[in-house]
Amino acid sequence: MTEGNGTVKRAGWGCIGCGAGLLISLIALIGALGLGLYALGSVFSGYDTAAWNNSPNDPENLEEEYVEGKRGEDLPKIAVINIRGIIASGEDAFSSGTADPKQIRTRIRRAATDPKVHALIVNLNTPGGEVVASDEIYTEIKRFRIQTGKPAVAMMNTMAASGGYYVAAACSPIVANKLTLTGSIGVIISTCNYRGLFDKLGLQTEVYTSGKMKDMLNGSRARTPEEIMVVQNLVNNTYEEFIRIVAESRKIPEEKIRTTELGDGRIFDGGQAKKLGLVDTLGYFSDAVEIAAKAAKLKPDSYTVICYKEPFSFSRLISLLSARRGPVPVNVTLSTALHERGFQPKRGMLYYLPADY
Repeated sequence: MTEGNGTVKRAGWGCIGCGAGLLISLIALIGALGLGLYALGSVFSGYDTAAWNNSPNDPENLEEEYVEGKRGEDLPKIAVINIRGIIASGEDAFSSGTADPKQIRTRIRRAATDPKVHALIVNLNTPGGEVVASDEIYTEIKRFRIQTGKPAVAMMNTMAASGGYYVAAACSPIVANKLTLTGSIGVIISTCNYRGLFDKLGLQTEVYTSGKMKDMLNGSRARTPEEIMVVQNLVNNTYEEFIRIVAESRKIPEEKIRTTELGDGRIFDGGQAKKLGLVDTLGYFSDAVEIAAKAAKLKPDSYTVICYKEPFSFSRLISLLSARRGPVPVNVTLSTALHERGFQPKRGMLYYLPADY
């Protein structure tokens, strides 16, 4: 573009050039930062970082966080153990919305070794999860009660079903909101049978095994009667353990749980659960605090309520960066309530979960 005297107007192009230069510089800076973080992860991934910095599994490294009550370091404490999301261990514990039994166990052990902690509140908002992970938490709560002689009160919030109820059964008393969803006493195992789809596509699988039961959950063929019996027996054995836990906790005969609506897997609201003897009291978190204080023989307004959190740890940051260096897997799954929470149940694995999960 030229002006009247024939001079070329270059101001606009100068601005564009300046902006492009800044953009390129910014991209280069971000790239350098990313490479630096990647390099740090590579350098430190081989070290036992827990040995030189805060380990998330060391009870002594946890920090206390005020919840309610009076403030003061020398006051008696009620410790809140939060269990939120799907109960899962191992790799699944890094998914969003999961409760890792290892981290929960660490918090319970911190409370058990603190003489100022007089009671636990197990604060539940979970649909359940893995069988073994649920049992780990249950066992740790029972150990706390036996070894310390201190009370552990369960507080059920929006949901404490299946594995959530399994965990709550370690506590006494159990408090639920009248609208809490609980129950779902049972076990589920699932797989996907895609034989019909394979037939339509003209596909077939070739499987070589050391024994006839090694691929009994192979989705490309129908189950044999013997395979169905093997899987069902596995489910039944795990279910019997669930029944034993509930019967012991709630003083309900095992046969009654086994043969009535108590044990057929259905969901109850808090009011129904109380009538059936699955919970002791209807209330809110504040009620659970009062009940825990009374069970611990603490005077009103004489205690503080705390929970535990992990402090910032540079070694933890490096470990997470190192763990994510590999290729990102791509999965195509049908949408379910669990998938929306970032959790995908494994084929052929036992779970304490409601059926729609």
